[in-house]
Amino acid sequence: MILARVTADTWQRFAPIAGPAPMYSAHLGHVHVVQDGTAHPAQALLLTDAEAADWLTATAAGEI
Repeated sequence: MILARVTADTWQRFAPIAGPAPMYSAHLGHVHVVQDGTAHPAQALLLTDAEAADWLTATAAGEI
């Protein structure tokens, strides 16, 4: 599960096994990936629909 910019209440609802909610980050793209009961900080790509489609097309074609 990927959680970004959520309140402590939301964190406890969706990821209670991962422990208390991590510190809030105002930086866009900073997320937490919850896997096997552990929260891992990560960076997410912020793309428009067109940018995401172009990236997926290039990746599938082996251009990246």
